[in-house]
Amino acid sequence: MKKILYTISAALVLLLGTGCEKVIEFKGEQMDPRLTVSGHAEVGQPLTVYVSSSIFFLTDERMGEAFMEDLDTLRGQVRCFVNGAKEPHILKLQPRGMFASALPYCAADYAPAPGDRIRLEAEFPGFDPVWAETSVPRTPAFEIVSAKWRRMSELDDSEWSDSYNEVELTLAVTDDASYDKFYFIQPVLQYRYEYFGEQDMYQSYAFSSNDILFREMSGSNALRMIDEEGNYFSDELIKGQRREFTITVSMLPEKEESMHLWVHAAAVNENLYWYDFSYAQVHEGATGLFAEGATLYSNVNGGYGVFGAAASRWMEVDW
Repeated sequence: MKKILYTISAALVLLLGTGCEKVIEFKGEQMDPRLTVSGHAEVGQPLTVYVSSSIFFLTDERMGEAFMEDLDTLRGQVRCFVNGAKEPHILKLQPRGMFASALPYCAADYAPAPGDRIRLEAEFPGFDPVWAETSVPRTPAFEIVSAKWRRMSELDDSEWSDSYNEVELTLAVTDDASYDKFYFIQPVLQYRYEYFGEQDMYQSYAFSSNDILFREMSGSNALRMIDEEGNYFSDELIKGQRREFTITVSMLPEKEESMHLWVHAAAVNENLYWYDFSYAQVHEGATGLFAEGATLYSNVNGGYGVFGAAASRWMEVDW
């Protein structure tokens, strides 16, 4: 018996220690490159979208860079039509940053307004034309009802105590029942950074909440945190009502004069929400060996990408 075990062990060592390499030729169907258009229409901000090209997953990365260079010289046309108007707003190509992975196009003469219906179109030589439509939500009616601060401390192994702050925020939103939407909440700390010269920096914080708004939503799985930077909840449980809820933000630093704590609250339409939800599933969710593959949401017809909209409100917390 021992001899058999020794033989198996020796065989495993030989297999692990011997390199094996074989070139496999892919014989499946390869998709032609398509335009990829991503845009986030924000109320009051000039409409900006980013255009790039899809590439086959086995394509060399340098080929993707070559596609980008081709797009840069093709000078295609990107335009949008607002509320059924026949005359479009033309989005013009903006300077491309050194590490930019897409070409930015901006409509300097148009900033989305609440209730706008936008149709986006893009055409580039050698690609099928693409289009997408989205509706802009109204600015959400959020308010800060109260803020309760607590000074906390954390004791490590060396018995040195680190102090930090925790705040319990009671927020309220009065829902507009005339249309469907999702809400987004994100605490953000603004502070002054002086390492490369004085400039304002913004750091987002996760929060905890036991409110049912963040745990249940009909028609989907239990609503959960999309990422570490904020939470979504649906308007399904508060149709047309005023609703208060409480969140707790922990591990905040000691207060300094230059610091400001904000709550970024937004109304987000379904295009933007389902893209973020699917992105979290692709990159953070079903990653196990036997997990079902997740599909990234796209509402761009003829190509890939997402065109969504949001309306934001920033509220400062009394520190």
